[in-house]
Amino acid sequence: MMDKFFLCFLIGILLLTMLMLFRLFFGTGIFDRFIGILVIATNVILILIAVGFVDARRAMYVDVAISYGILGFISSVILAKFIGQRGGKEDDR
Repeated sequence: MMDKFFLCFLIGILLLTMLMLFRLFFGTGIFDRFIGILVIATNVILILIAVGFVDARRAMYVDVAISYGILGFISSVILAKFIGQRGGKEDDR
């Protein structure tokens, strides 16, 4: 019963990630693309945890998801600082 739930959850998150890839590639400004990257990183963490529940090896996947979350946070802070220093064009705001 729970495996079906996590498989449906996994498929739904994968579909949402594909929609964010569309926003990432065809976004109008740099800030739309940055938000797309952040949402994709969050969805990848959720995908890792769902795969861990389906695979019945939760501890390993949760450890990988936590380390991916930490790396994603650090890289998003660095990227936000870079975008802030560079300044955006008027159409990017």
